[in-house]
Parts: sequence; structure tokens; C-alpha cells
Amino acid sequence: MRSPVNFFESVIIAWESVIANKLRSLLTMLGIIIGVSSVITVSALGQSGRAAINKEMDAFGANRFSIYYRYDSDDPITDADGFTLQDVVTIKEISPAVENMAPISWDSANIRSKGKEIGVEIVATTADYTEIANLKLDAGRFFSNEDDDAKRYVAVISESLAKELFSSSAAIGKKIMVSNRPFKVIGVLAREESIFSMGMDSKLMYIPISTYFSFSGSNWINNIEGKAVSQTEVDKAIEHSLNILHRRHRNENKYNAWNSQKEIDSVNQVTGIVTLVISAIAGISLLVGGIGIMNIMLVSVTERTREIGIRKALGARETDIMIQFLIEALVLSFSGGILGMFLGFGLSQIIAMFIKIPAVISWQMIALAFAFSAVVGVCFGLYPARKAAYQDPIEALRYE
Repeated sequence: MRSPVNFFESVIIAWESVIANKLRSLLTMLGIIIGVSSVITVSALGQSGRAAINKEMDAFGANRFSIYYRYDSDDPITDADGFTLQDVVTIKEISPAVENMAPISWDSANIRSKGKEIGVEIVATTADYTEIANLKLDAGRFFSNEDDDAKRYVAVISESLAKELFSSSAAIGKKIMVSNRPFKVIGVLAREESIFSMGMDSKLMYIPISTYFSFSGSNWINNIEGKAVSQTEVDKAIEHSLNILHRRHRNENKYNAWNSQKEIDSVNQVTGIVTLVISAIAGISLLVGGIGIMNIMLVSVTERTREIGIRKALGARETDIMIQFLIEALVLSFSGGILGMFLGFGLSQIIAMFIKIPAVISWQMIALAFAFSAVVGVCFGLYPARKAAYQDPIEALRYE
């Protein structure tokens, strides 16, 4: 059995060869460095983006769902198909999978306050909506069921609207005119920092839905928002809601549902595919790097032909020569892989910081970098190693 010292000696010899030809070695490793760093950067950003989106969707409500009209149906939606406040109450009472339900009526209007006139989006709903949408208040309170039952003219406004009309802290108690009706501001929503907001904060105004019905003259509900008791019960909550609505309105296939978990699954699938495709494109650099290693190893075989002849004359076997040159290829490849790994980690951190998402770096990426390096080193170092190993010793000794 041959001593394992030979392996370590081969590694030392290979490393000394790399150090002795620094510039040539660096240029040889450049393709590996670029390839590994590109793959790691793309993979890290893919995982970071997926984690950030999932976090945002969880904050949005993983067990949240919405019921809406199917306008794509051949049977058009009529007034008889319209959602009612009693629908919402019935679903919440009957379905054990539903925790909260709230009707939503959307409208737009120009509001006036202190001589300013601003276009806003009006969201008419009930008190349950705060739990469903996970709304946070910066000041004041959200309207209650009592406000809704009494049809009080109260409003909760977004932070950007409060800032434009008043200073946010001074908005509570102020009056806003909507269709010549004075609404009292009782709450200001906290600004939501989200990767989906793109720095925008819509000018929104939330009011009790019964109040909206009384002054608008319309009882139309655009959709119903719901929250299941748990994430595992979302499908059951949707099924119960649709069945109850179809029975109450005596129709079929007039309503459909959306839930955030489907969006999370879709996002994960899309980001996974995009990451895989871009990583495959970046992996082309590894192929180029492997060709560079093969090229420089062939040059090295030519330069060291006499050395190969001397070693064979002194008793070195073909496997010894092959292992020596293969180890040199692996040292080049691993060195490039390590440099590419650190470069990839650095780039992913910088890009993640720039686009304001947390950088996710896993041990799987480190294993991936070493695996790529090993595969490239073996695949592209094998041919030069075989060529060196099967040199004719007499011809090698004559080589000038």
C-alpha cells in the first residue's frame, strides 16, 4: 500500500506551482471565479427574495382569503347575486373554519378639508377588517361595530393622507368633507414599509359600511374578505363560504375565491424557476473556466515533458503521474472556487443591502461551490493528466 504522504506532497507541489505562476494561475482560475460567484450570487438572491416575499405575505395574512364575483361566467351577475351584510354574518356564524368576515365596498371621491381638495379611495367595511388585514394604527382607533350600527360619520385615514391634510399627530378629531358630509377623523393608519409598496402610500379613507350605504344610496358590496382560524383551514373556510353564498342566493358558479397561500406557492415556484434558469446561464462561465484549466494543464504537460520522463525513469508509475497532474488541476479549480465563493457572498450581501432585503446564505451554497469546483477540476483535468501519464519515457527524456 502506498503511503498517503504522497498525496499531501502532490498537493504541496501543485500549490507551489500555483504560487510560482501567480498571474497565469489567476487568469486560469478567472472563469471558475466568475462562474462560482455568479451561481452563488443568483442562488443567494433567489433565496433572499423568496424569504422576503414569504415574510411580506405572512404579514399580509397567510390565512386570509377573499370572495369575489365571477364576471367571466356566461351567466352575468345580477342584483340578486350581490353580496349582502347578512351573507357575512351567516358565513361567520355557520362555518367553524372562519374566524372573521368583512364586506368591502370600494369607491373614489374628492374630499375637502381646510380649503384643500384631494382625490381619495374610500374603503367601506366593518370593524372585523382590522383583524383580517392586520391594520396597524399610528394614532387614534379604528371604528367599532357600534359606530357601524349607529351609522356614524367617522373615518380612519392613511398616513400619507393625514400628512397631506394635517400633521399626522393633529389629524385626530379633524373634519373631512365627503359629498358635503362631515366625517370626523378618529384614527390614522401606520405607514407600511413593504417590498410591494415601492415607496408608495395610497391615500385611503376607511369608513363604516352602513354609513357608506346611507349617504351613497348604494348597497353594492364589491367583495368579502375573510380570515380562517388557521392556515390549514383556509381551503375549508373558502369551501364553506362559497357553498353558503350559492345556497343563499340560489345560484351556481357566480363566485370565486382567492387566498394568499396560493400566491405564496406561485411566488416560490416562479422564483425557483428564475433562479434555476439564471444559475444555468451563469454556469456557462464554469465551462469556460474548465476549458481554461484544461488549456493551461496541457501547456504544463508540454513544459514538463522532460520531468515526466525523469520521474518515469526513476520508477514513477502512470497512476502516480496522472494523480499528480489531476491534483494540480483540482488545486487550481478549488482555489478558483474558494475565491468565487467569497466574491459571490460579498456581491449577494451588497446587492441585498441595495434592494433592502435580507441576504440569505446557506451551507448548501458552500457545498454547491465546492461541488462545482471539484466537478470542473476532475472533468477538465483528466485529459491532460492522462496525456502526461502515458508519455513514452524515452521520447520524454529526449524532449527539448
